[in-house]
Amino acid sequence: MHSSPPVHLRTAIWVVTFSSPVAASLLAYFFSPGLHEHPEIFFIAAALICAAVGGLKPALAGSLLNTAALNLFSFFRMRSSSEPFPSTWSNELPWTLLLITVALGIGYARKKWSAAEMLAGHLSTDLARLRDELESQRIDLKRFHDLSVSLSSSLELQRLLNKVLTAIADLQKTDLAMLLLVPGPASKYLQVETSAGFTPEQIALFGAIPVSAFPTRRRLLIENVEKSGAEFPFAEAAARIGISTFFSTPIINSRNESLGAVVTFFRNPYTPSDRQSRLVELYTRQAANALDNARLYRDSLETLAAEQHRTAVLRSLSEASVQINSVLSLDSLLQIITNQARKIVGARQAFTTLLPRGDWGQSLTFTSVADGQLAMQFPSERSETFMLACSFNKPVRVTSDAGSLHPWKSIIKVGAAVPGGWLAAPLLTRDGRNLGLIQLAQKVNGEFSDDDEAILVQLTHMASVAIDNVRLYREAQEQLSENRRTQDALQRSKESIQLAQRCVGIGIWEWDLQSGALSWSSEICRLHGIAPENFDGHYESWMESIHPEDRHTVHISITNALTRNSEYEVQYRVIFGDKGVHWLEARGQTIMIGAAPVRMLGVVMDVTSRKQAEEALRRSEKLAATGGLAASIAHEINNPLSSIMNVLYILRTSPDLPQRSLGHVKIAESELARVVHITKQTLAFYREISSPVPISVPGLLEEVLVAYSRKIEDKGVHISKRYDNAEELRAFPGELRQAFSNLLLNAVEAVPVSGKIVVHVRQVWGPPEKCGIRVTVADNGSGIAPENLTRVFEPFFTTKESRGAGLGLWVSLGIVQKHGGAVKVRSSITERRHGTCLMIFLPYHYFDGSLASDALPPATHALLPPAREEVTAPSDVPVA
Repeated sequence: MHSSPPVHLRTAIWVVTFSSPVAASLLAYFFSPGLHEHPEIFFIAAALICAAVGGLKPALAGSLLNTAALNLFSFFRMRSSSEPFPSTWSNELPWTLLLITVALGIGYARKKWSAAEMLAGHLSTDLARLRDELESQRIDLKRFHDLSVSLSSSLELQRLLNKVLTAIADLQKTDLAMLLLVPGPASKYLQVETSAGFTPEQIALFGAIPVSAFPTRRRLLIENVEKSGAEFPFAEAAARIGISTFFSTPIINSRNESLGAVVTFFRNPYTPSDRQSRLVELYTRQAANALDNARLYRDSLETLAAEQHRTAVLRSLSEASVQINSVLSLDSLLQIITNQARKIVGARQAFTTLLPRGDWGQSLTFTSVADGQLAMQFPSERSETFMLACSFNKPVRVTSDAGSLHPWKSIIKVGAAVPGGWLAAPLLTRDGRNLGLIQLAQKVNGEFSDDDEAILVQLTHMASVAIDNVRLYREAQEQLSENRRTQDALQRSKESIQLAQRCVGIGIWEWDLQSGALSWSSEICRLHGIAPENFDGHYESWMESIHPEDRHTVHISITNALTRNSEYEVQYRVIFGDKGVHWLEARGQTIMIGAAPVRMLGVVMDVTSRKQAEEALRRSEKLAATGGLAASIAHEINNPLSSIMNVLYILRTSPDLPQRSLGHVKIAESELARVVHITKQTLAFYREISSPVPISVPGLLEEVLVAYSRKIEDKGVHISKRYDNAEELRAFPGELRQAFSNLLLNAVEAVPVSGKIVVHVRQVWGPPEKCGIRVTVADNGSGIAPENLTRVFEPFFTTKESRGAGLGLWVSLGIVQKHGGAVKVRSSITERRHGTCLMIFLPYHYFDGSLASDALPPATHALLPPAREEVTAPSDVPVA
């Protein structure tokens, strides 16, 4: 806003106004008529000067004063001449009117011009204030955007909370803040999850914070804690810390559930503006959504870990069942049972006690201890825990605090707490007869759970079946003469095995070599996709169910087992009626009488899931190796790059650096920054948190060509460019720049000295999913061999030996796929024409949300048919 002139300036204006008639009179006296025959000109000029300098009021005063001076001057000149007075007055009257009119006109214009200046000043001030408000809103929006992006990039709960609290504290310009969460739906107290500016001792001053202290449904502002009275229960703690004002904002998620509150404290009186309050509320709502996502992610991880644990347990049970049922020695069986129980459940020590026919004097005990663990003193078989499990024939679980939570705690008497607890389950036969007990001590992680108890019970069932099998086998060997008893034992064994088959999905087969009859259990029929009633028991029928490519392998394995009296083990494929291919693993053993094989026994299990898991594991290991190498490279490169960046910064900011060298330092610093970006992008390519922006593809290509201009000039490469009119598209410029750099660098390295490279950009029209930009990079280099062309997009594949890492095209393909595009390549190595052509298609509408994801073409790469012409000019480039 313009104000009136200062006092000294106004004084000078009036001095000039009153002195102007005198100056005009003197000039007219000395210079008229010699200088001009009309001295009135001097008075008019003086009046004009007053009007131009001072405005309307000085113009009026100056015109009157100069008019009077002009008439006085004319009067005195008349007296010195012979002219009469009326004649002189009549001559001066027009000049007088002219002087007054011109002076007033200029003064009025000067006044209007000053008013316009004042109005312009007002408008300029308003525009500046509006610009400041818009800049402040832009900064607030950027802060909110940065916070949202930062929250969406992390799922770690504590880190999210720290980011939210820091952002809100910075917004309100305070260093004291707390983030409080409600631990549960029925909780009456808030829990301090994170804080800023408070020491643990200061937080302890608040004690238990009730929900009513910081409302979780509305904002609360107490401007003066000392005068709040009962409204703020922590006035004493606030006084000791030096808090004058606090402001509480609830954290409410999209389901209108209150999660807690963010409280900011101020040492001086403070009243937040409406804008700040709204921004804090936006921050807390964003934080609530991020908290929900983090908690869902944590729950998903826990669920996934639980499912993985169950899968591992089922696999371990399956393997243990095979191992247990394949042993016929009682001592080996009991040791295997003990080892498997300890490993599967996760205990440090395990004991298996067997009571033959319930005779305590003939008991057998086997122990299994984890590596590096000292063996505990074996508990007495007649201990109350042991007796309890054997008497009730039910599992017993004792926690490390002496079983205070166990339902049988009134009858369990343990002298001292056992670290990690105690778990026992009886070994029961099919008819409920007790064979002994399996005991586990010292759980590796935590306490024994219901799942552990169920697993141990399942193991005891399998162990009981296996022990029965061993016992029946021994009795069959000892009492071959007792056919009836042998047949009964075999029948019980068969029933037990069928039960085991149903439980673990394993089928048992038997092949009578003398009669040729092949006996399958119902489980094996199911594994082969054949109904039990449709299997005729012939070897040829079994072979017909096997995949044709695996029949010879299976036949050779069986032949070797029979001729060498060895175990039979083979994996083969079967095809079900739905054309599905399943992998089976068969194991068998030859039964000999003398030197002649009489029959074969074995098991078959479905290993399709294991095969798929092994294939997935191989792919995961390959990707993990890629990530490990990238991490190693980034770690080794980032440290020296940081040092170089620091040196360049010091050099750039040095006052002694010549201006001519400053540009070179800035170029080096920019290129190093690009290397750092490429290193970070290699590690976290799909975790980029920036949003796509409109870019010009020709502009990116020009930047890349400028970056490699020295290499291009040194090699004498001719670059032929043709950029058709192409609209901007939304993309990640840094990533596309890297993709174009990889393509152009490969082309420069592939061409010979004075070679040719064609860069073509054109717009593609069609349906929405086919509208986009096609970028073609073609060279007349040596080309790519046909056997290598299908592998150019694989990580670590390179034909440059020590010059390349084999990651350029793989990274470029990933960047293009991330943008919803596709890459096509063709190459020729013939003598007449040779070279490589790479084409990238980038759709327009991939990031603007106007195109459904299922309408987009699949992001992939493909091989094009060989080009018909040699790459020699832009018009010769075969662009699809």
